[in-house]
Amino acid sequence: MATSGIVESFPTGALVPKAETGVLNFLQKYPEYDGRDVTIAIFDSGVDPRATGLETLCDGKTVKVIERYDCSGCGDVDMKKKVTPDEKGCLKGLSGNTLKLSPELLALNTDPEKSVRVGLKSFSDLVPSKVRNNIVAQAKLKSWDKPHKTATANASRKIADFESQNPGEASKLPWDKKILKDNLDYELEMLNSYEKVYNDIKTSYDCVLFATAGGWLAIIDTTEQGDLEQALRIGEYSVTHETRNVDDFLSISVNVHDEGNVLEIVGMCSPHGTHVSSIASGNHSSKDVDGVAPNAKIVSMTIGDGRLGSMETGTALVRAMTKVMELCRDGRRIDVINMSYGEHANWSNSGVSDETRRRKKIKKMSASSRIGELMNEVVNKYGVVWVASAGNHGPALSTVGTPPDISQPSLIGVGAYVSPQMMEAEYAMREKLPGNVYTWTSRDPCIDGGQGVTVCAPGGAIASVPQFTMSKSQLMNGTSMAAPHVAGAVALLISGLKQQNIEYSPYSIKRAISVTATKLGYVDPFAQGHGLLNVEKAFEHLTEHKESKDNMLRFSVRVGNNQAKGIHLRQGVQRNFIDYNINIEPIFFNDKEADPKDKFNFNVRLNLIPSAPWVQCGAFLDLSYGSRAIVVRVDPTGLQPGVHSAVVRAYDTDCVQKGALFEIPVTVVQPHVLESDQNTPVFEPASTKGDKSVEFQPNTIQRDFILVPEKATWAELRMRITDPNRGKDVGKFFVHTNQLLPKQSCRKLETMKIVAVGSEQESTMAFKVKSGKILELCIAKYWSNYGQSHLKYSLIFRGVQAQNPNAYVMHAGRGIHKLEVEALVSEDVQPQLQLKNAAVVLRPTEAKISPLSATRDVIPDGRQVYQNLLVYNLSVSKPAEVALYAPIFNDLLYESEFESQMWMLFDANKSLVATGDAHSQTFYTKLEKGDYTIRLQVRHEKRELLEKIAEANLVAAFKMANVLSLDFYENYNQCVVGGRKFVSAPLRGSTRVLYIAPIAQERLAKSNLPPQCAWLTGNLVFPQDESGRRVALHPFTYILNPAEKKTNSNGSANGSSNAAGTAAAATAASATAAKPKAPATPPAATSAGNPAAGDGINVQSDAPVENGGCTGSPKKGKSNADDYAESLRDFQCSYINKCELEMAEKIYNEVVAAHPKHLQAHLLLIQNIESSQLKVQLPLTFVNAQKSISQESGEGAEKQKEEQKKVYNALERIIKLADKVIEETDAGALLAYYGLKNDTRPDAAKIKTNMDKQKNNLIEALTKKGIAIAKRAVLDDAVKERLSDINDIYTEVIKFVEANDSKAIQFALWHAYAHGHYGRMYKYVVKLFDEKRSREHFEELAAINGALGHEHIRAIINRMMVTAFPNSFRLF
Repeated sequence: MATSGIVESFPTGALVPKAETGVLNFLQKYPEYDGRDVTIAIFDSGVDPRATGLETLCDGKTVKVIERYDCSGCGDVDMKKKVTPDEKGCLKGLSGNTLKLSPELLALNTDPEKSVRVGLKSFSDLVPSKVRNNIVAQAKLKSWDKPHKTATANASRKIADFESQNPGEASKLPWDKKILKDNLDYELEMLNSYEKVYNDIKTSYDCVLFATAGGWLAIIDTTEQGDLEQALRIGEYSVTHETRNVDDFLSISVNVHDEGNVLEIVGMCSPHGTHVSSIASGNHSSKDVDGVAPNAKIVSMTIGDGRLGSMETGTALVRAMTKVMELCRDGRRIDVINMSYGEHANWSNSGVSDETRRRKKIKKMSASSRIGELMNEVVNKYGVVWVASAGNHGPALSTVGTPPDISQPSLIGVGAYVSPQMMEAEYAMREKLPGNVYTWTSRDPCIDGGQGVTVCAPGGAIASVPQFTMSKSQLMNGTSMAAPHVAGAVALLISGLKQQNIEYSPYSIKRAISVTATKLGYVDPFAQGHGLLNVEKAFEHLTEHKESKDNMLRFSVRVGNNQAKGIHLRQGVQRNFIDYNINIEPIFFNDKEADPKDKFNFNVRLNLIPSAPWVQCGAFLDLSYGSRAIVVRVDPTGLQPGVHSAVVRAYDTDCVQKGALFEIPVTVVQPHVLESDQNTPVFEPASTKGDKSVEFQPNTIQRDFILVPEKATWAELRMRITDPNRGKDVGKFFVHTNQLLPKQSCRKLETMKIVAVGSEQESTMAFKVKSGKILELCIAKYWSNYGQSHLKYSLIFRGVQAQNPNAYVMHAGRGIHKLEVEALVSEDVQPQLQLKNAAVVLRPTEAKISPLSATRDVIPDGRQVYQNLLVYNLSVSKPAEVALYAPIFNDLLYESEFESQMWMLFDANKSLVATGDAHSQTFYTKLEKGDYTIRLQVRHEKRELLEKIAEANLVAAFKMANVLSLDFYENYNQCVVGGRKFVSAPLRGSTRVLYIAPIAQERLAKSNLPPQCAWLTGNLVFPQDESGRRVALHPFTYILNPAEKKTNSNGSANGSSNAAGTAAAATAASATAAKPKAPATPPAATSAGNPAAGDGINVQSDAPVENGGCTGSPKKGKSNADDYAESLRDFQCSYINKCELEMAEKIYNEVVAAHPKHLQAHLLLIQNIESSQLKVQLPLTFVNAQKSISQESGEGAEKQKEEQKKVYNALERIIKLADKVIEETDAGALLAYYGLKNDTRPDAAKIKTNMDKQKNNLIEALTKKGIAIAKRAVLDDAVKERLSDINDIYTEVIKFVEANDSKAIQFALWHAYAHGHYGRMYKYVVKLFDEKRSREHFEELAAINGALGHEHIRAIINRMMVTAFPNSFRLF
C-alpha cells in the first residue's frame, strides 16, 4: 500500500506547548528542576485527582494532588445532628429512610457514646449541568425508560378499549362512565407528566459521619435504600487521599470541619480546573504531553460555586487565601498560585495605597478592595507567587480583568499567544501563520494606567479533563490556559532556586520573567506585556543576580492623588502638558517583620529613562528606605490622534544589565474630533489607498479613537470589502467598541460582535454611545482567518435624547412628566416608553451578626470572620419570573468592602429554589405562587462594619405579564385630559417638549402588579430609525405612589351590633368558665386546602345562618333581646371548634337547645371532632396506617385498637351531625333557585346570600358524611359494600359543584379511592398540591403509583420528597 505523503509522526509536542517559552530546553539542561519540592495551588473549579497525568508525581507513587478543598461552601453538609443507632445498628436518616450500620462499621466508631452524625446532601450542584444531564440520561436509560414506556402503552391501550366499547362523544356519557373515562385519561396524563419532569428531579443522599482511629469516616447512601454496607464510604482527603465514584461520572472527596459539624463534599463545577492543572503540572507516560512542571504538587482550591453555575464568590476566594496562609504557616508551603478566573472591576484601588495608609496612619477607607488587600497579603507577607489570567475580553484596550488588575501590581498577569506549531497540532489549520497573540486576549493598560499583562504565553492546549467528561483530553483556549503555563514555568524556576539554595521572592521572580521576556516587534504591544515568556533566560537572570540587594523588595509606584499604578490620559483632546507627582517607595518582603538593619542599610541610585520624548523626568534618583516623590511631565500636544504608550524605566546604576527595577507606564489617547454643526458627523479612517480602504491581514487590528459628539446617542458602522473578484466570498471581522466611564468597568458601555462583510453589499452595525466620551472603535481580522482583505468603513453618529435633569425618572406623585428632547443634527422621532419590570423593596425582618467557623473562617493570625445574616420575606401571589439583588452590593465583587453577598431563596418548606451573588439583577427565576424566605449572607472580619449594613434592602424585580406602554403628548393640557397624542415628527435644530401623564390607578390595578410594588422599569426610545430603536435605549424608572394602608372595618351596623353582642356574650361565656384550646386554624377560616382543618372542612367567613333566612345582620323590628340572643349564639359558636371537645359538646348543646335550626353548630362540632380525634390523612395513607395497625401484636397493638375504636366512634358521630344538616336543608329548593336565570325580586341580593350559605352548608355536610362513610368502610373492610352509599352522596354533591371544586375535592378523592380510580386520585391530589405543597401529598402520590404497580415512578416521587422537604435551611 502506498504511503506517499503520509506523515507517520504526530506533532504531539504542540498539544501542550512548551518549546515556545524555552521550557523544553530548560528541562533538557536541568532535568532535576522539574517542579520537585514545589506546590502549586489551583484557584479554579476543582481538580480531578483521577484525571490522566494528575494521579502521581514522576516517581509513579507519590500523590500529586495533595489537598483538595471546596472553598465555596457548595459541597457543605450540615452534620450537627447526632443520632445513636439501636442495638441492630439502625437509625433514622434525614431523608426519612432507615439506615443500617453493619457490625463492622459500628466497631470502627470511636465515639464514647457510639453516636453518629447525620446529614442530607443534594448532589445536583457538585457537577456541571452538562454532566448532570448525562448522569440523568444514563439513569433514565437504565431504570426508567422500559417500565415507563410499558406503562404508557398499557394506559393508551385501556383508553382505546374504553372508546371502542363506548362510542360517541365523551360529554354525553352517563356520570359513572364519564368518571371511568376521566380516570383513564388522568392515568395517561400522570405518566406523561412524570416523563416531562424526570430530567429536573434532584437527588439527595443521606450522609453519616463518625470518628474512627484513622480519622473521620463519611458514608453516603448512594443506594437510597439505607444499606450502608453497600453505600459509598470515604475518609478525609488530607489523611487518606481517597476519591470515590458516586456513579459512572462523578468522583468526590471529603473534608471535615468544626469538629464534625460540617462535612465538605468536594466535586467539580466544570472541567476547567483539571485542564488548567494538567497544563501546569501534568505528568504523563509520554513526556510530549506533560505539563510544564510535571513533578510539582497540586493543591486544588475550588473557588467556583456550583450553585451559581461556576462563578467565583468572595467567600470562596477569602477561604482559599486563608487556607494558603495556614498551609504556609504550618510548613506545607504553597509556592505558586494559579488563578485562571476573574471578573472586571469598577475600580482597582480606593485612592489611598496600603503603604500611604500605613505610613500616614490613615484609617482604612470603605472604598478599598478587601479581596485585593488579601491577595496582596498572600504575596507580600507569605511570599507566594500569584499568576493570573489577564482575561479574554480584547481586542479593545483597557480590558484586563481582576485579577491581575488590583490595587498593587503584585500579581503576574498573562496574555494568550498562539504559535505556528499550535495552529497545526491543535487547530488543524491547513497552513501555518506567524505566531501572534489571540484576537480576544485582553489588552493593557489597566483603567488606572497600570500594566496588567506581565508576559504572554501559549494560550491553548489539548490537555486532560475530569473523568466525568468521558473524554481523556479536550482542546481549550484562553488566557486561562496561558496562566498555568507561566505558573508551571515559575514552579520550574523555584524548583531550581530551592535546589541551588538561592533566596528569592515574588518580586525577584516577576522582575526576572519581565526583563528577560522576548519582545515580539510585530505583535500588538498592549497584549504581550514585556513579551513572550523565556524560562531559560529568566533562570539565568535569577542565578546571575542572586546576590542583588533588591531581590527581597518591591518598589511601590503611586501616581497622583488617586494613587494609580500608572498614567492614563483618555479624557478629551489633550492640548497642554501635565505634571504628575509620583511617589516611589521600596518595601521589603514581609515588611513588618523585615530586619531593621536591612532597611537602614538599603540604598539604590537609579537612572530614570523615559522611552518617548513626550515623557520627561529627572534622570537620577537616590532612593533609601522611605518614600521619594518625583515629577513626570507628559506633553501630548504634538501627538497625532490615536493611542500612544511609553514607559519610564528605573535602572540601578551599579548594575544596569539586570534590567529595570521598576517601570512607570504611560498611555495617552488623542481622539479624532468631528464637526457636527449642520451635517451628520461621520468618521472615516486615514488611508493611502485610492478606494480609502484599510488592509487587513490575519490578526490585523485597526484602532480608532473618536470623541463622541455632544447629543450623540448611537453610532452606525458601515463596512464593505473593496477587493475585486471576491464575489460572494465574505470576510469575518471582530468589531469591539468601548467607552470608559468614571468608576465603572470596561464592560459598562461596549459592543462585541463578529460581522460578516462582503463586497456586494454594505454591512452595518449599530451600537450605543455616550456623548463627550472617547470611543474606541477596534476592528480586527480574526487570528485564524486566512488571506488579505481590504476593508472600507465609516462611522456615522446620530442622536436624540431628553436633555432636562432627571428626564428618565418619573414620580407618579409629581403628576405630568416633562421631556425636553433634542437631536444631534436632524432626526425623525417616534418615542416609545415600555415598562416591563415591577420592583418590590424587601426590608430585612432579621439581621444577626455571628462568628463563622473557627477552622475555615479565621484569617491568620486570629482574625475571625463574622457574618451578618439578613432574612427577608417574599410573597408571590401568582406564578412569576423574579430577579433578586441587593442594590448596595450587587455591582461589586473584587472591589467590594465586604467579601460576600450571597443570597439563597427558599420556599415555605425550606427547599432551596435559587441562589445568587454579585450581578444577579439579570437572572430571573420562575416562582410559583407562595411564600418565600430569602437569606443574605454578608461577611467581614470587622463586626462594626457589618452593623452598618443591618438595614440593607433587597429588591425583587418581577417580570410583568403585560408590558405597560405610556403615551406622549405635545400639549400639556392635552396630556392632563388624555387628548391628542404625539406619535412622530421630525426634529431639527430645536428642542421639542413632550409630556407623559401618570398611569391611571385602574390601569395599574389591571396590570396585576405585585403587592407593595415601589417602582416600574423599562426603556424609553426616541428615534424612528429601526437600528437606533434597537440600541439607543434609555433605562426609565417610574416611581409609584406609596400603597394606601387598608383599614379594617365591618360597617357601622355590623360593627355596632357585634360590639354590643360581644360584650354581652363575653359576660355569658365567663359564666361557663370555658377554657379555649389553641385553634388549629383561625375561627371561620378553614378550607379544604388547609390540612389542619381535617378532611374537606369548609366554613364560611360570614355570620352563621338559619335554614330559613339570613341572620348575618340585624333585622327590622327585632328587639334588643333578639339581638342579644343571636350575638350570644354567634359568640358561643365561635368557640365550638376551638375548645376542648368536652367543653365544645357543652356549648354545642346549649346552642342547639336555644336555636334548634342553627345548622352551623353541627358543622362546627364536626370540625372540632376532626381536629381533636381524627388525624388528617389522605385515602391511601389512611388505609396503609390501618393495615399496619392490624399487623401489630402485643401491648402496642391493644393501644392501637383502642385508638381505632375512638376513630370509629368519631366517624359515627360525624355522620349523625352531618345528617342533621342534610335533613334540615331543602336541596330541591336550592336546585330550583339555582335553576333560575334571573331573580327579579326586590331583595334578590339578600336571597342569593342566604341561598349560597345554605348551599355551602349542605355541600360541607355531604362531603363530611361521605368521607366519614368511606373511612368507616375501610375500618370495616367493607368498601365495596358501601360503594352505593358513597355514590349517592357523590351524585348529590356534583349537582351543586364540580368534583374538583375546593369544597368537594377531598370527598371526590375518597370517592375515587372507593372506585379504585387512581388516575382521578392523582388529579385531585395534584390540585391540592398546587394550592399548598405538603409531604402528605407526596406520600399519597407515591402510594397511588405503588397501587398501580408503577414502582419506578414511586421511587422518583420519594426522591422528590426528600429534596422538597429538608429539615433546615441550606448552609452558605
